[in-house]
Amino acid sequence: MAHDAGQDALAAAARARVAVEAVDSVAGLRRVADLFSRVWAAPEAPMPHDVMRGLVHAGGRVHAAFRDGSLVGAAVAVFGPPAGASCYSLIAGVSPDAEGGGIGLALKLAQRAWALQAGAGWMIWTFDPLLRRNATFNISRLGAVGTEYLVDFYGQVADGVNDPETDRLAVNWDLRAPLPSPAAPAGEKAPDTILATGPGGEPAGGRVPQAGAGPDLLRCWIPEDVLTIRRTDPALARRWRLAVREALGGALSGGYQVTGVLRTGWYILEKGRP
Repeated sequence: MAHDAGQDALAAAARARVAVEAVDSVAGLRRVADLFSRVWAAPEAPMPHDVMRGLVHAGGRVHAAFRDGSLVGAAVAVFGPPAGASCYSLIAGVSPDAEGGGIGLALKLAQRAWALQAGAGWMIWTFDPLLRRNATFNISRLGAVGTEYLVDFYGQVADGVNDPETDRLAVNWDLRAPLPSPAAPAGEKAPDTILATGPGGEPAGGRVPQAGAGPDLLRCWIPEDVLTIRRTDPALARRWRLAVREALGGALSGGYQVTGVLRTGWYILEKGRP
């Protein structure tokens, strides 16, 4: 399986026209820290080079993607508790002028190959559940499953991307499972709705089932571009944050998991998936 994952990673890097390498030098890690600052529009690096240096020394890995000698993306991962045979992806980002070219997939598959080679079977990370593009990539493209809703996970973060309340969706990625087909539908049935959008773009709540009750499938809608909403209408952005927290967070607490994302913006949730 590790050999196949390595081939998948090389193929993804070739398609993205990048070389993915491990970085451990102070100079290289400074470049990665600067890249993260640009991606998050942050005055200070969200992952400083000295912290990454320590993580690498402890057995973690910083993967960096280079195109024509320029650093265009990076990802940082460490190992979880031994009993879980897992690793944790702390941060990953792609240069704003290189997004959409498959670099993120190349980095993620490089992390997967490294983790499998080291004996891990799962990768865990978190992302903002209101970012539709990230949700589609993590769940529909990679096949990760949303398992836990974390309220204000980091507290307020001083950058140009994050919402004042840093809610996160935690996902588990089975590293041994085959990647989903890009054309595969995320959900075939018409599940019950726990959150939709109103005529003015506002959140329109549905009914969140009680724990142990409810249908096998649910759906929860998120806006197409919440980053623009945050800039143009902060009050509406906060309404979406609270609505998603109640609907998606409530469903996950009640035994559902996020197993798909439709192109139209619907999270698909399944009940009782092992």
